[in-house]
Amino acid sequence: MSVMRPRLMIGTVAAGLASALIVVYSFSPRHYSFYPRCPFYTATHLLCPGCGATRALDSLLHGDWAGALHSNAMFTLLVPVFLGWFVFCCYHTMRYDRFPRLAVPRGVWLGAGIVVLLFTVARNTLFVI
Repeated sequence: MSVMRPRLMIGTVAAGLASALIVVYSFSPRHYSFYPRCPFYTATHLLCPGCGATRALDSLLHGDWAGALHSNAMFTLLVPVFLGWFVFCCYHTMRYDRFPRLAVPRGVWLGAGIVVLLFTVARNTLFVI
């Protein structure tokens, strides 16, 4: 069994991510129905924390910040964080040929979980679209 080298793996992930961004940019989820539907929304008719993320990404790729915030505010605000993390991982992997070790304290995970829960409750009770 062969083990994939970190540089090759991160390059493959980056190429896949770029391809996905091109698809979302070229085929808006507002006009094309081949994007998967949220199973949580289909079953409950409540918005999960990720509902609207593809529409928000489409809006961001087209420079519409207000539309992105309207589709999914949490996703829109976290895109720069995840983009910075991904760029750091790519840089570290390409330079040192190993993935960075990122230890996230338990309190950060707990806080993030609470924020996601509050966001989900707020968007289903206060900000009904």
